Amino acid sequence: MVEIAGRGQQTGDELFLGVVETYRWPIVVAPFFLASSKLRRKGWHTVVLIGKMVKLRPLLPQDLPLIVASARDPQIQRLVDGAYPSSLAECAPWFNALKANRNHKHFAIIAPDNRFIGDIELDSISWRRREGELRICICNPNYWNRGLGTDAVATLAAYAFDQLHLRLIYLRVYRENRRAIRCYEKVGFRIVGWLRRPTEAGIREVYLMCLTPAELQTPLPALAG
Repeated sequence: MVEIAGRGQQTGDELFLGVVETYRWPIVVAPFFLASSKLRRKGWHTVVLIGKMVKLRPLLPQDLPLIVASARDPQIQRLVDGAYPSSLAECAPWFNALKANRNHKHFAIIAPDNRFIGDIELDSISWRRREGELRICICNPNYWNRGLGTDAVATLAAYAFDQLHLRLIYLRVYRENRRAIRCYEKVGFRIVGWLRRPTEAGIREVYLMCLTPAELQTPLPALAG
């Protein structure tokens, strides 16, 4: 059972305690403060996920400069697909489209030192077929190879299966991105197919990987019968 915090009161010009669901394993509730007057007026409802090492919270406007920087980084973009804004001018419509899309769940990844280090999302969610596509980008290379991406993927997958009641999560990853493939395999994803994609750098091979609730490799009490 998930408890939901009640609507808070405005505590000044900047902070507001909105309707919040915070999932921790085991599940608890904690406040999350919003700094947007528009979100305050709408009584914005949000979700915060607590993993073993990372926290997944809503993406906020102050995260966008780093999102733009990663979209311009050739090293990152060679390995990551996604329609990220490449300039600050593109951020507002991109951000508003995310909030309006009920078939999309997008989170900022927060490291143990409370720094924003990237984002993770479930896209193209089909509520009828109960499936969605996962994407993740750790845009700060200083946080690579620490297990944070694996924890973020496991945390979002557990939430998707246990709370959103999805039955399948799939993703696409370039064959040469061995770091990401190892991350996904640790969580339980398996390769089910591949395709060839024409790119400016030539033909590249893409793996299709899938995960079901029974294959999720994480001992989270929320998923233990």
